[in-house]
Amino acid sequence: MADHETDTLRALLGASADLAAALPDPQVKTQLLDLADAPSLPIDVSRYTWADVAPGIRVAVVKEDPRRGVRACLVAGKAGARHARHRHGGDELILVLEGVLRDERGSYGPGAVCRSREGDVHSEQAVEDCLCYVVYYGELEMLEG
Repeated sequence: MADHETDTLRALLGASADLAAALPDPQVKTQLLDLADAPSLPIDVSRYTWADVAPGIRVAVVKEDPRRGVRACLVAGKAGARHARHRHGGDELILVLEGVLRDERGSYGPGAVCRSREGDVHSEQAVEDCLCYVVYYGELEMLEG
C-alpha cells in the first residue's frame, strides 16, 4: 500500500496498528479511500455545476473513473425532498456532510455513512436540508417515477 494511502487510512480509522488486520477486505480499503476524497467543509457550492435530478435534489459530479465504474458526486437535498426508490447495480456510499438524511434502515447525520450494497433497494429522503458526498459503484435502476 502506498504511504499516502496508509496515512489516509490511519487518519480515517484512528489507527496506528497493523492496517492489514483492521482492513482484511481490499474492497473496504478502496471504498474508504474513495470517501476520503470528499471535499472539506465548508464547501463553496458555487464552484460546482449542478443538475436537478428530482424536486428539491440536485447533483454535482465531482469525479468519475469509468475504468473502475465509479462516480463521486455532491448531492444537495432540501428538507422533505425524496429520491425515488431504486436498486443498486453496485455499492453506494453516502457520507453526510451537513444536515440529516434517512432511508428505510435509519437516519444519518453529519459524519455518518449510509452504505448500500449491490442489489439493495431503498429510497432516501432529506429530513432537513442536507449535503452529501456520494460514491456510486455501478448504475441505479429506478423503480418508481
